[in-house]
Amino acid sequence: MKTTRIAYLGTLLWLTIRYTSASAQPLAPGFDKAEYIELLKISAQFGDSTYVASFPKPQRFTAVYRSPVVGLDNRWDLWTDTGKTAVISLRGTTANSVSWLSNFYAAMVPAKGELQLADNEVFPYHLADNPRAAVHVGWLVSTAFLTNDILPKIDSCYRKSIKDMLIMGHSQGGAIAFLLTAHLYALQRQGKLPANIRFKTYCSAGPKPGNLYFAYAYEAMTQGGWAYNVVNSADWVPEVPFSIQTVNDMNVTNPFAGADQVIKKQSFLKRIVFRKVYNDLSKPALKAQKNYQKYLGKVASNTVKKNLNGYVPPDYYNSNHYVRTGTTIVLLADSAYYRRYPDSQEKLFVHHFHPPYLYLTENNLAALGQATAVQSVSSLDGSWELSYLAATGTDLATLYPNNKPTLTIDESNQRITGSTGCNSFTGPFSTAATGFAFPEAAAMTRMMCSGNGEQAFLSTIKRANRYAISGDTLTLLADDVAVMRFARK
Repeated sequence: MKTTRIAYLGTLLWLTIRYTSASAQPLAPGFDKAEYIELLKISAQFGDSTYVASFPKPQRFTAVYRSPVVGLDNRWDLWTDTGKTAVISLRGTTANSVSWLSNFYAAMVPAKGELQLADNEVFPYHLADNPRAAVHVGWLVSTAFLTNDILPKIDSCYRKSIKDMLIMGHSQGGAIAFLLTAHLYALQRQGKLPANIRFKTYCSAGPKPGNLYFAYAYEAMTQGGWAYNVVNSADWVPEVPFSIQTVNDMNVTNPFAGADQVIKKQSFLKRIVFRKVYNDLSKPALKAQKNYQKYLGKVASNTVKKNLNGYVPPDYYNSNHYVRTGTTIVLLADSAYYRRYPDSQEKLFVHHFHPPYLYLTENNLAALGQATAVQSVSSLDGSWELSYLAATGTDLATLYPNNKPTLTIDESNQRITGSTGCNSFTGPFSTAATGFAFPEAAAMTRMMCSGNGEQAFLSTIKRANRYAISGDTLTLLADDVAVMRFARK
């Protein structure tokens, strides 16, 4: 009996140590099926008591905070585990009409600007550099109100040495998660959030958050396995908002930009025919876009103002070209799924809630295994361009108006060359394991450089003593703090 008890206690201790060790692992890039399932369980906790009771409970994380209701009926939860990882869980649409107003307020606004939330409250945001990038205004308003409550909790977590943070949103929460992630990355670039906080995002069952130029920016800033968009192929919600593409939504260089001049050069009869065909193809889309902006922007904003005292509607961006955003994980509905969750015109959200997403993840993702996981590249060899510099308070475009700093590493010949954004350098270079040291004996040209870009680059890279590579991203660290990131060229 004593031997059995000792064996039992030993097994229990081993399991406890094993679980604690596993949960203490830092966030890793790549889609993690178990991680997503745990986040689904956390997200489902926003439902009513019956819904919550019917869904599996989270195993790894414990709830530590639930926010008050803010903005357009928005709310978020904070969860933590024993391994210094936090979860920011964003609530989706509720039955409250104000919550639905956030969805229907679907005009676009530029992805960089300010929102006047109240008489004495302005929300500055910078979700993308491209002036043509635009996002859904209703979900941006929700993001603004939630951010005011989230940032103090991030600071509190950081003071407790919690530096790994998962962002999870299902449905409307997924749409907000896109915008919140972009906002938090911007705050890191501006030096307003610590650079060594690592965010990883799962947008689940989320609608489309913005246009193609925002999608490009979001996917570039999160590439390397740090953000996923999980969709059920039977779910209609990821298909909205309705998207209208006009000739004005394309890149400046395109075959339609000069159509008017090409038509003018044709003979009289051809000019009449081509003009009619071109107008018939382009004008309906332009007219529909204006109508969408009128009803989903100007008209909807009147109701928003009634619910948000002091809110001032911004100027809208002339587009409604919404696109799916982020690295997509498709939960493919098959015949077995449809037998379990048949289509229904009475149950419009039969494919949208947490249970069908959990079912497909547990069953239909099994065949994929971890094929979606990012394969880490360990070689430093090659050329790299600076994409992030910690705590400068200035964006890279301002620091380096002409050329961003670069590194070219030749491990076989033990050489490093590159540019500070102004002067070129070369010198001996070697690594030990994941150690990094910029050579003291580096030779450098002596051009006069304007601004503080070169000084910021050199002072930062000389502090770096470690490196990590994930996909095509090289991160230089000073001990445990990420101080620089480079993208493989």
